[in-house]
Amino acid sequence: MIEIRHIKKSYGKRTVLEDICFQAATGERVVIVGKNGCGKSTLLQILAGAIRPDAGEIRYFHEEPLKKRKLFQTCCGYVPQENPLMEDLSVLDNLRLWGFRKSRPDPVILQQFGLEELLNRNVELLSGGMKRRVSIACAAIAHPPVMLLDEPTTALDICYREEIRQWMNLYQKRGGIIVMTTHEESEIMDAQHCLVMNAGRLYEVADADRNMRHILEMTREELDDGTQV
Repeated sequence: MIEIRHIKKSYGKRTVLEDICFQAATGERVVIVGKNGCGKSTLLQILAGAIRPDAGEIRYFHEEPLKKRKLFQTCCGYVPQENPLMEDLSVLDNLRLWGFRKSRPDPVILQQFGLEELLNRNVELLSGGMKRRVSIACAAIAHPPVMLLDEPTTALDICYREEIRQWMNLYQKRGGIIVMTTHEESEIMDAQHCLVMNAGRLYEVADADRNMRHILEMTREELDDGTQV
């Protein structure tokens, strides 16, 4: 289980995150939706250990990575929005750099992300969609129990988007926890928890209300109805 309690983050006088709380059990997926610039990426960076919160607690399987920072590396696979890959290295070297240490990478991961024929190709020669697939594979290659995905299917065509969707479903069935941001309705519907970020706070959307019109209305309004999580 992961537990996020009272996370806060400000930059100067601007409050980005205000009292963020949620939790997820093994095998669950949490999707976070909201307008661009509302703080979704900042929250994932905090959960990945890339930046520190001003206040709050993070618990991964009852341990506190803010006190033991190596836990971020062992617990989390993180895919940011921007391309994190080393462009002048091959796909295989990027996989090794991100946590793969064996003689060959997991063939299942290679097959799931369609990378068997790309291992020796330099990343700089890949299309945007291919780079995205490599980025996700790099985060997943060490089989972390938590995956933090910032709009993971951006730049993917419909075929590879469906393959990533299938991989996420399989990852959850094996007990993995996914926390992700998305604008894709299918990914919202697949999740066990849908949270809308508005004015630095999170509000849970009930299954019955999980449609794009309702979610868009929640992002446009200042919410004060007690649905904060």
